[in-house]
Amino acid sequence: MTKFVDVVSTLPSWAVLKLNDKNAAILAPFELGYGERLFLYIHSRDELSFKLTDDGRAANYVADRELDLTEELIHELNNTHGIKYAHVEACGEIIAEHRDLNLLHKAVEDAAKLALAMVFRCPN
Repeated sequence: MTKFVDVVSTLPSWAVLKLNDKNAAILAPFELGYGERLFLYIHSRDELSFKLTDDGRAANYVADRELDLTEELIHELNNTHGIKYAHVEACGEIIAEHRDLNLLHKAVEDAAKLALAMVFRCPN
């Protein structure tokens, strides 16, 4: 078992949908609303680094609910106290990229916090 597989396998409560030595797809244990759950894709080029993305799914969910993800809100989300391992891009994609695989759990937690905040703080 590689370190990447080991780290992903120990994410508490997340459903691991796909997992190999370099890629993982995980599903959150909570709903964003109306049965929609956060889906994250994780890629590791080596045993040391990773990139995590939701591929804009949380932003699409927000748009589908006819909520407004504004530039101001994205800035506010990215400056939320305590969130430092993931961020929201201008297009609404939640991403994290680190050279330390040991930060994966924290990045997943921050991505989840950002997705929930995005959904519940977007004005109509």
